[in-house]
Amino acid sequence: MIQDLELVRFATDFLENNGGLVDADPDGLHALLPPDLSVALNLPEDVCLGGNDYPLLYGSPTLDRLVHAATAGIPVAYGAVTIPYIKKAGFDTAVNRDLSFVNGKVQIGVHAESRTTYMVLTSRYIALSDERKEGLMRLTFHEPTGAVIAGFEDSVTDFECTYFRQSHLPPQFSTRIGVSLQTALKSLQDRITEDMAPFAASMCRRLHRDVTNTREYYQSLAEEMQASLAHPNLSDTQRMERQQKIDGLPAEADRKISDLQHKYDTRIGIRACAAERYLVNVAHLILTILYRKATRTLPVFYNPVTQSIDPLVCESCRKTTRRIVLQDGKTHFVMVCPACSRA
Repeated sequence: MIQDLELVRFATDFLENNGGLVDADPDGLHALLPPDLSVALNLPEDVCLGGNDYPLLYGSPTLDRLVHAATAGIPVAYGAVTIPYIKKAGFDTAVNRDLSFVNGKVQIGVHAESRTTYMVLTSRYIALSDERKEGLMRLTFHEPTGAVIAGFEDSVTDFECTYFRQSHLPPQFSTRIGVSLQTALKSLQDRITEDMAPFAASMCRRLHRDVTNTREYYQSLAEEMQASLAHPNLSDTQRMERQQKIDGLPAEADRKISDLQHKYDTRIGIRACAAERYLVNVAHLILTILYRKATRTLPVFYNPVTQSIDPLVCESCRKTTRRIVLQDGKTHFVMVCPACSRA
């Protein structure tokens, strides 16, 4: 059977990236699959793909299962950014420019070149109300800390980058980034909410307009029906029925307004679409923070992609901040953002 080389490469990359062993031969791809992958693909652990039993053809069940498994999670690319020059001096100026420590002093200790990782997360959001609005939002965060790195996703395109296969990743790409990822996702949600503010304000204005019109309509209707009660040709039964309708108008108006509020209620759905993880050579600085008679050491990074010191994360709310307030904690002084210092 003639093999489509593009499909063969796709199947080989997917199986190897998910723990399979693949050997190409004239009959197709001879693969040894780990048990979990075998179950997910509904294939034997020892299988030959591309033959009559499991053809690799467009529309074949085998290829459909491979495609479904490959697209079940978000795609992740891994790369190392080529940095032609690492800053070796002038960190005093950079720290004083990019970070501010309220109530304390900072001293710069040792610095050395090191490597750290950043993730560029692309997410799609959909806002549903009386209208629909959707868009993409990109956000970069420092994987070890969760600090949001503004501008990284735009500046990194100015540098050369070497990409890795998922089965041959450098050890610096940690699998334990759940806490940092949650911190970054909260920042992403805040950014999307901020981006959606004009849309939400528009829906609020329309809701206020329609509620006002509805109240005026039912008020006018009640006055008109009340005036009609004086008509001499109405029987007592008709007057009673009309009065009952008048008495029921406020409840009917409330139901209409409740329907309008549901109509203009804005519901936002957010879904991650793709992630890019970058390994970057940085200048690793150790700062000594002095607050009253206490001291703490703090690692920070000079990022050559953004050409600035990476921001920090508030030790209370976990939000990214460049202005750090030092205040007494239970066992040692803490570093928080201005909002938390006022709490």
